[in-house]
Amino acid sequence: MKVAVIGAGMAGSALVEELLKLNPSAEIHLFGEEKIPPYNRIFLADILSGKKLPTQLLLKSYQAYEEEGIKLHLGERVERIFPDVRKFVTSYGKVYSYDKIVLATGSLPNLPPVKGLKKKGVFAFRTIGDVFGIMDLARVSKRAVVIGGGLLGIECVKALRDAGLKVFLVHILDRLMEQWLDYTASHMLRKKLEEFGIRVLLEKRTEEVVGDEKAQGVRFSDGEILEGDLVVFATGIKPNVKLAVKSGIEVNRGIVVNDYLETSKQDIYAVGECIEHRCRTYGLFSPIMEQVKVCAKNIVYSNVERYEGSFDYSLLKVAGVKLLSAGDVQEQEGDELLLYKDKENYRKAVLRKGKIVGFIFYGNLSGSEKFLELLKTGESFDEAFALIRGLLIDEKKDLKETDMVCNCNAVSYGDILRAIKNGAKNLEDIQRITKASTSCGSCSTLIEEILKAHVKVRPTKINKVEEYKKKVHPFEADLLKKLEEWANIGDWQKVPEEDREIGLKWYGVFYRKATPGYFMVRVRITHGKLTSEQAVILAHLSKKFGRNVIDLTSRQQIQLRWIELKDLPEVLHAIREVGLTTLQTGMDNVRNITGDPLSGLVEESLIDTISIARRISETFLGKRQYANLPRKFNLALLGSKRDTINCKYNDLCFYLAEKEGIIGFNVYAGGKIGSGGPQEAIDLDIFIRPYEAIDLSKAVLELYTDMGNREERSKNRLYFLIKELGVEGFRAELERRLLRNLWRRGKDLVEGGGERHGLIRQKNGLYAVSLLVPAGNFTGNDLEEVAYLARKYGSGEIRLSVYQNLYLINIPEENLSELLNHPIFEKYPISSSPYFNGLIACQGSKTCAFGVIENKPDAIKLASYLSEKLPTDKRLRMHWSGCAKGCGQHGAGDLGFVGTKVKVGNEVKLAVDVFLKGEKINTVPLDKLHLYIEQLLKEIKSL
Repeated sequence: MKVAVIGAGMAGSALVEELLKLNPSAEIHLFGEEKIPPYNRIFLADILSGKKLPTQLLLKSYQAYEEEGIKLHLGERVERIFPDVRKFVTSYGKVYSYDKIVLATGSLPNLPPVKGLKKKGVFAFRTIGDVFGIMDLARVSKRAVVIGGGLLGIECVKALRDAGLKVFLVHILDRLMEQWLDYTASHMLRKKLEEFGIRVLLEKRTEEVVGDEKAQGVRFSDGEILEGDLVVFATGIKPNVKLAVKSGIEVNRGIVVNDYLETSKQDIYAVGECIEHRCRTYGLFSPIMEQVKVCAKNIVYSNVERYEGSFDYSLLKVAGVKLLSAGDVQEQEGDELLLYKDKENYRKAVLRKGKIVGFIFYGNLSGSEKFLELLKTGESFDEAFALIRGLLIDEKKDLKETDMVCNCNAVSYGDILRAIKNGAKNLEDIQRITKASTSCGSCSTLIEEILKAHVKVRPTKINKVEEYKKKVHPFEADLLKKLEEWANIGDWQKVPEEDREIGLKWYGVFYRKATPGYFMVRVRITHGKLTSEQAVILAHLSKKFGRNVIDLTSRQQIQLRWIELKDLPEVLHAIREVGLTTLQTGMDNVRNITGDPLSGLVEESLIDTISIARRISETFLGKRQYANLPRKFNLALLGSKRDTINCKYNDLCFYLAEKEGIIGFNVYAGGKIGSGGPQEAIDLDIFIRPYEAIDLSKAVLELYTDMGNREERSKNRLYFLIKELGVEGFRAELERRLLRNLWRRGKDLVEGGGERHGLIRQKNGLYAVSLLVPAGNFTGNDLEEVAYLARKYGSGEIRLSVYQNLYLINIPEENLSELLNHPIFEKYPISSSPYFNGLIACQGSKTCAFGVIENKPDAIKLASYLSEKLPTDKRLRMHWSGCAKGCGQHGAGDLGFVGTKVKVGNEVKLAVDVFLKGEKINTVPLDKLHLYIEQLLKEIKSL
């Protein structure tokens, strides 16, 4: 039997599954207009809010469809069916035949008659393509307006709020979700949304999207204009009947079907949002699943089962809100009402002639599964009041094995117990084995409760960071708002320990145990590019709040230290006001993206990577889906022939390369310094064009999020995942997520490494001038002075380097003499001995609790000694880490040093592990190190 399913949405893909169960040998063709495999449309808002990754919505991989023998035709639209000859034609001009054909064409956005819908910045909220468009604009928007107070509109507006936008929800009627809620429930929902910071406007008719070519807001019928640079219409849906009309199939509101779900044409069936059955259309998943099961049987066994219609129910999937409504919730004369209400909960049941006909649960959803079952079966109760009242006040009832847990996929309590018996230990296992909770998700809470009662096994290694994130992700906890409250109290010890030690790091705020009562703030400076205006503000903050201390870091960032709790809100606000951010500079996030500080300026720079770094940063900053990695993630872009950033010691490294005359990047991944020792990044055998780095970065982050180890933190960097999958397996996963094959590697063009120093001539004839800052020890006063010099003599821009130095750029030759006479160059010369030119040193024990040695003073002391005793003109990179975590990139240097301790006789002494080209060669007491390194350098001819 050859069956063609037209529409690769949830209905079409579910039908394919049912057909395979009933007739595994059937030849099944699945056609979809979108170019990606079928996905779960129910969770689109979770992509927007960052709770889920796009790939997590895929119902199946390409490979799974192929293994099952399903012919996927994605991006191929069916134009017309010819029922008399059982053939159809597609947008590719191809003609196919069929034995049975099913229309699962779904629905289209039901947009209101509003002027300006075609303007840029206006979106529907229906497909994953819509979501991607909204996400792209949301990154550069501040105010969003969502039109439509139904289920999708509320989920959309909350997701945009979670993404950091100021949002407005506009609805034409006087209550939200009017089909499903009464005035009491609507009022409670509105109040909760406003607590989230969402402005709700009711009884507002939208007449026009204002603005020239791009949306700038909306105008209402009363003349009021609401400003907004992003407008989303979530105003309902209508059946997609275009194909049916073209093919001569009977259509009313939807495609008309009989009880066998057959259309007016023989052997053509229809299911899902596109159909009209007994004058009703359906827009929710549960009824569609019932249709699918009936339709599959009728296709395989020739019309053996009737579809009698379904009841609808609505579940609102918004973090912080639990709401389920089903059936007829608007009471009629003669109905019996059961009500329960407190501050957080509202429950209403409508009884008609002794039977439940509708209910609303707001707050605690316990008992809702039983209500759905009663509503579906129409069962009558002699003791209705006692039973329903018991459920309403949340009395616990024992489940029977026949009780339904997942109505969407018809999974009973007994099915869940059998899955547990067969090895299911968590929600993901239950979803995989039974498909429960994979559709609307309303049963996930109940399944978790069942698991707690029946599964006693816990992981042998508990990762406290993952435990913290599972409770509530820092972005959902809104720690910035809490930080203001804690700052008003002023006592750092009143900040909950987990938030202080873990959560605040997502916002770049680090409590330092080595400096009790004080915090460090890490400022993200993408690619090390800093304006003089930004530098002035950072200098001011360090002087006012941070003892005039500025740390230049080995990831081209600036750290402010000695900040008191009470001052943190003001510091963070000032940083944001000049276009900088501290977001995601710590914990399980993508850290600052590094690149050649003179990218785009010098002859060696073939690709200016600054704009690419910005685009990648915009992709993940503030987005929850990229802020829940298994561990930290370092990313570097090298578009120059000189590696000034130790690129291959990053989790993801884009390395200048050439292939077939195209300049781009070879891709390396898995580089690290800590977590088991230094490891150079692994060659993934991939070449990409420069602009492809953005999508590839997203794919790597999604893959790492999905598959990375989340147990032992010392073994959960990306390196370990690549070793587990193998290069071929890792690359295959990337190709699956990118939906295309990747080019194999080209020729590396990088010829050497190390810091530039002195006067560097730029492509444009101007000069860059370096300021050598030993170990990155800087001050607010000095940064303020550098900002002044950048404005007076150059273009007002400062570049930070991985080697903790600074560059003033775009200096005309005629300004050099006066600039170099400035006293600051006596303190920070443009060049020094190789021992200082190639020096990196992270924080030591004075300000870092992990530090074993003071580190920076030790590094400077050794560099000074060698400069005097063993002068040389050879390039030498000395990298110092205060502990094994490796913030000083010791494994990437020619010589590396890691703080440790060693026993000498009966005395425990401070020492360092010495690394040569990434390999440990010895452990040496600090007080003997200068002599050891002097002798080592004399013996080694070349580094």
